[in-house]
Amino acid sequence: MTGIVGVDRSGRRWAVMAVGDTVRARLVSDTGTPATMAIEDLVHAHGPLVLSPATGIERRGVCAAFVDTIDLVASDPETASVEQIRAVSAFARRILTTD
Repeated sequence: MTGIVGVDRSGRRWAVMAVGDTVRARLVSDTGTPATMAIEDLVHAHGPLVLSPATGIERRGVCAAFVDTIDLVASDPETASVEQIRAVSAFARRILTTD
């Protein structure tokens, strides 16, 4: 599996992926119970996720570009554009908002 993996407070592993303009998660640790949820619903229902790249993640395409934007905003915010800061902020709000 490639991509980002999140582990919830119960130890279940979720594959985190962008679907259109939303972020969704698919349960991968329990193949007998398939589940797909919007990331904000997942965080609300199962607590915060600990995110880590899956083995073999490829740093290219849209995901890699967004990771580069996050790195820029975090490490050198003075050089980031307003649009880049807004994109990172909107993504963080979607993940952290529970209502």
